[in-house]
Amino acid sequence: MNCPQCNTGNHPGASSCKRCEAELPPNCCGCGAPVDEGKELCPSCRTERLPAALGAELADIPEIDADPDDEAAPDPEFLLAPRFVGRAGLLGALSARIVESLGRAEPVFLALTGAAGMGKSRLARELGNAVQRALPEARVLGGKCGGPAAPPFLAFSRILAARFGIEEGEPGRTARDKIAQAVAELLPGQRGVEVAHLLGQLVDYPFPESPIVEPLAEAPSHLEARMFIAARRFFAVDAERAPIVVVLDDVDRAPPETVNLLHFLAAGLDGRPLVLCAVGRESLYETYPAFASADQVFERVQVGPLEPEDAEALFAELCRPAGDAPPEVLRHAREKMDGSPRALFEMARYLLETGVIERGGAEWRWNRGQLLSTPLPGRIEELLAARLAVMDASERDLLEKAAACGERFWLDAVVALIRGAALCGGEGGDPDGPSLGEIAGAGDRNRAEVAVALSRLARRGLLVEQQHSAIPGEREYRFASPPWRDVIHESIEEQARRRYHRLVAQWLELRPQGRGEEEQEEIGRHLERAGDGDGAALRYRRAAEVARGRYYNDKAVRLFSQALRCLGPGDLASRIQLWHDLGSVHQLRGEHDEALDDFARTLRLSWVVASRSKAAVAYNKMGRIYRQKGDLPVALEHLDRGLDFFKQASDERGIAGSLDDIGQVLWLLGRYDDALDRSAAGLERRRKIGDKRSIAVSLLNIGHIERHRGLFDEAESCYCEALKLRQDLGDRVGVATCRNGLGVLAFQRGDLDGARQQWEEALHVAEEIGAAPLVAAVEVHLGELARALGGLGEARTRLERAATIANDLDDRRLRSEAVRNLGLLELAGGGTAKAIDLCEQALAIAEGAGIPVDVGRALVALGEANAVTLFDDTGGINRKAEDYFLRGVATFREIGNHAELAVALERFGTFRVECGDVAGGRELLTEAQDLFARLGMNASEDVRRMLGELG
Repeated sequence: MNCPQCNTGNHPGASSCKRCEAELPPNCCGCGAPVDEGKELCPSCRTERLPAALGAELADIPEIDADPDDEAAPDPEFLLAPRFVGRAGLLGALSARIVESLGRAEPVFLALTGAAGMGKSRLARELGNAVQRALPEARVLGGKCGGPAAPPFLAFSRILAARFGIEEGEPGRTARDKIAQAVAELLPGQRGVEVAHLLGQLVDYPFPESPIVEPLAEAPSHLEARMFIAARRFFAVDAERAPIVVVLDDVDRAPPETVNLLHFLAAGLDGRPLVLCAVGRESLYETYPAFASADQVFERVQVGPLEPEDAEALFAELCRPAGDAPPEVLRHAREKMDGSPRALFEMARYLLETGVIERGGAEWRWNRGQLLSTPLPGRIEELLAARLAVMDASERDLLEKAAACGERFWLDAVVALIRGAALCGGEGGDPDGPSLGEIAGAGDRNRAEVAVALSRLARRGLLVEQQHSAIPGEREYRFASPPWRDVIHESIEEQARRRYHRLVAQWLELRPQGRGEEEQEEIGRHLERAGDGDGAALRYRRAAEVARGRYYNDKAVRLFSQALRCLGPGDLASRIQLWHDLGSVHQLRGEHDEALDDFARTLRLSWVVASRSKAAVAYNKMGRIYRQKGDLPVALEHLDRGLDFFKQASDERGIAGSLDDIGQVLWLLGRYDDALDRSAAGLERRRKIGDKRSIAVSLLNIGHIERHRGLFDEAESCYCEALKLRQDLGDRVGVATCRNGLGVLAFQRGDLDGARQQWEEALHVAEEIGAAPLVAAVEVHLGELARALGGLGEARTRLERAATIANDLDDRRLRSEAVRNLGLLELAGGGTAKAIDLCEQALAIAEGAGIPVDVGRALVALGEANAVTLFDDTGGINRKAEDYFLRGVATFREIGNHAELAVALERFGTFRVECGDVAGGRELLTEAQDLFARLGMNASEDVRRMLGELG
């Protein structure tokens, strides 16, 4: 039905326009066509009742043109929104605390939590009202977070839409204009344009071909970070004009993205008059154990039951139109309702539905005779069950079908359940449905009947029709409170419940968007409840693969885990693949122990199905993780086993990969010639196969080996060819890894600007995709670069971040490098004792991991730290520094790492000269300079000057 005033489309049967609130002419509840006053359906929708196959289960619903007095049903608002009763002390204390903080321009972050039905949402609304009464200029913005299938930022989308004055269903161009105008008033210029475009993305009114958003479209995590920054900038400036109270309801059911944005805002709005109020059940702290655990000031307010006198007062307020309540009813409300506001609401509705309170237009009265024969339930669950029991059977059936869809549901989904249930239950009927003639004769009457029935249930406070549907073109509803849906769903007979869930899953999958990521997850949930574990696992797996492809790693882990829980024990092949995929995501996130467990399960199942190739893959994956952790002998053992299995299976790809992986371990062990033999053999096999991705892997690994052998030109050639292949493949992990290698090569050649450019690009990608080990490795390099350039503050920030990540990952190689560089940083700042301690820690870690190159670096660093004191107590050369330098040089000579040897010789030779051993120092410095020249590395100015002075 289009509004005659503004031409906005409205739901069939609507009485006023949702946009301009103009009164609409009478229109059909089924199709929106004009109808006579007092009629709900047009002639097209008032066809004869459908045959059984098309929905006779609704036959008991009263005729649509029933008594017009039904339309005069009392306004439910008196039940849903009575005057606020009780909690005066808590409300007064909270509002006073907030008003005081806002007056001092201090932000407030608090959570109102409690059991279901305790009135948390109403208390939050009253709190906002109280703050506004005290500070009339304050603005209160609120939004619900939604359930598991809700969009990531639904609550903030609603909050910002309200702030910008965007109405439900507003055209995109108008909404974008409002966003741009509101932001420009606060942030003029280019910064305002950037914030407006990012907030438009957050509010789901994206700016077409945005030069700010478009470049980030392929980097979801980076786009998310930019949206967070834009939201914080906007709220920071907006709050300076007038205090803001932001209320997020149902935070316990919010997706992680919403909670992350809430924490981001709370941590970065110091000095602004802003209140962030999270409202949710006590399970909030179970779902998000780290909720509000950061440095920001946080207040946790527990909302408990009403005091007995407040419970009695609230019930009296609910029943006020009927006059004074009987003493026994008041006593029941005071003593048996557990102080739950929701239970008191449901009790009042129950008394209305059972006739204990009789309605006669605007006048109500108590029917004491009916009260004597009506049991008074106690707990909320008993009340809801009692209300359900006294309902008309057809209404109860309709609610059961709605509950099978979920807390939110759609008109056509309920219609599909009605028609599908009738079809499945018919005897001798055609499995392909009624004839076309029957359908033509029936029209769409049962859809219209369902719409009218749902509207009546909404007027009675059980359902709420949503203004905006998550599925385009559908009329969406939700249950007025989650417990209603839970009680109804549990009351459905088990077999019928499973059948309903299966039909809902089919209805969702047949929608145009049914193959989307969110939809597949929702379909998986329905199939799981239908008892179709294998079908659910397939849908969860599809959704997980999409999430993994977008680097939504947390979501991918959750969905792969759900798929495994649902999968039946007989599908071993799918189980093997799921454990492998889950392990790969854990490995990407740096969760090594979890990944090892996943691959161990893959290995166990591979043994069961006698699959040598899958067992080999599992061994290889485990070997790579042990290599990353620094357990090199264990890594080599697993990789050798994997190679044996690949050879037994005649798997050429696997053999090539194993050879290359083994070469990498040998490289870390300092066995460069053996490493090059294995990796080169792997590359040769991969070139024959023609797998570009694998060829790039081998080239990168050979580049590492050649660089350590001092063959920089050969290393660069390998890195560049690998980078080109990775870029052509769109492999972002590979691109970042290649850039990291090129950065190390540039640094060793003395090209510091080139090194920074490569590393910063690598870090950008690594952070976007959540590759924690790569992030830590690049941060170590950037920290070392900053230290070399004198940026000690930047160096400390980067190295400490790398050390934290390395500790979390239990990556001994990364830990050794981060701690060693932190030691050299302390040395640069004059903290010799601490520097020595950190370098000793780095040496112990490297020796434990068995990585010679890191052992050598730690020894040289200890030589530098001890060389601060050139002479010992006897006046002789500091033997401790001398010993560390000698051991470091010997280590690099033994493994043939000429680049590191050159650096070690330079530092040892400088120490010797400074100690007075000019001849010995000159010899070392000369060898170092020769190596630098041969490798194409830049010797330091100090060394060149020193050799010139020495002659």
